[in-house]
Amino acid sequence: MKPVSLALLLLAISAANPAFSAQAQAREPAPPLVGGFQKADVTDKAIRAAADFAISAAPKKMTLKQIVSARQQVVAGMDYSLCLRVAAPKFGLFKDGRLVAAKVFQGLDGSYELTSWQDVKTCD
Repeated sequence: MKPVSLALLLLAISAANPAFSAQAQAREPAPPLVGGFQKADVTDKAIRAAADFAISAAPKKMTLKQIVSARQQVVAGMDYSLCLRVAAPKFGLFKDGRLVAAKVFQGLDGSYELTSWQDVKTCD
């Protein structure tokens, strides 16, 4: 078969196959990245437990006002990446709340570890 004929044949097959069409690819959402962080429901009990732990382990005493956003990643346990609106109960500091990015690791044994706590301006 001539190279031009082979190229035309491949082009015809790909055009006929819906998996190759741009329209089909635009409709289908990208599959989740295996091993990557996935968006999580802020009302999920596991997310709330991780947020509560982050507050209890925070460098300063804080109260949780809102879980703004959450992502989770399955590893040898679970990593939680949380954006929290927190307030300092003492002296009414930050009574409207400030944003904090917290990362919590939950081991296979169920134990938690606060791995990061940073003030942020926005939740990404």
